[in-house]
Amino acid sequence: MNNILMFSTTFLIQIIIAIEMGVIGPLAPFLAKHFSINEGMVMLFNLGYSAVGFLVPYLGVFADKYGKKKSLVISLILFIIGSTIGGFARSSYIFAFARIFIGFAYFSISGTNLSYISEFISYENRGKASGLLRTAFGSAILFSPIYATYLVSKYNNLAIIYIPLAIVGTLSLILLINLPETKKSHDVKVDKKEFLSLLKNPIAKKMLLTVFLLLTAPSLILNYLSIYLSNNFNLSQVNIGIAYTFIALGTIAGILFSAIFSDKLGKYKLSKGLFVLMVLAIIPITYFNSLPLVLSFVTLFSFGLDGGWTSYQALASEIIPEKRGTFMSLFYTVNALTITFYSIIGPLIYTLGGFKLVLSIAAISSILAIIIISKLDIKE
Repeated sequence: MNNILMFSTTFLIQIIIAIEMGVIGPLAPFLAKHFSINEGMVMLFNLGYSAVGFLVPYLGVFADKYGKKKSLVISLILFIIGSTIGGFARSSYIFAFARIFIGFAYFSISGTNLSYISEFISYENRGKASGLLRTAFGSAILFSPIYATYLVSKYNNLAIIYIPLAIVGTLSLILLINLPETKKSHDVKVDKKEFLSLLKNPIAKKMLLTVFLLLTAPSLILNYLSIYLSNNFNLSQVNIGIAYTFIALGTIAGILFSAIFSDKLGKYKLSKGLFVLMVLAIIPITYFNSLPLVLSFVTLFSFGLDGGWTSYQALASEIIPEKRGTFMSLFYTVNALTITFYSIIGPLIYTLGGFKLVLSIAAISSILAIIIISKLDIKE
């Protein structure tokens, strides 16, 4: 078996799903004009995409039961279908429908990609595999805004973005077919009683609530930021892409900072500190009519959010070690619930109060999360 082929294939798969995820926010002004819809309604394109995330526990069971390669193959086929439909969509409804397929692929692949590689490499090398996939994700977050905004500005259509993704997806599928299947566990099933028992654990319950509260900020801010930049600073679509790339540097710096210092300072202490920094960065954003200052605050926000989230996610995986897999499935299900919830009410929030109300709700929600986290009885 060729490990290079396996790593290359999973890297390509990871990067295309991350690129697609990263283009919607920066493209909000273009999407509103392209489909002749109200700017505030663009967030609805995430509704079907995120709602599929409720299936996360079942997607994991499917992969274990029928084979992780089969799960990846099905997910890639759905991604190719969704990207092709989305690229040629002439209606906002068709585009939203296409993103349901893409969302299914995203959530399924996100949970399966690393576990597939892990079946064939030693424990000592799994860190390298994880690092490879994180590199793919980071590269996509950095370059997808510029990639998408430059192309739509030049060619004025979505096909120029989505069809290349479908082509790379097809290439990845061909490569994947030549890779081996994993062992199958036919007795695996979703244990609903196990999920319910976790909800009775006071720390687990509070952590899941904080997940919802913490993810309120990025769910709202990053989806409406491009519209704010377009309306308030008259930024072109290309310049919005550059702005999002600049902000993504904060994300990568935050992840690296957390990776280096979380074990030294403690995941609990570091995550609290970074989440406080996130709130402090949110509050002044709309009080300055200076583009460099606004971008600096949003970059600081992304640093605090993603740095804190990296430590907090690792902390969550250690809360109930004997039920780690089940709890983390709930963790990501709440993630999907948050995005779905704000995809529905986000347009109403933006219509009622614009970007200032978006920031106010994000700040209040984050403050509540920090208060709850501070009261958790966690000792490292």
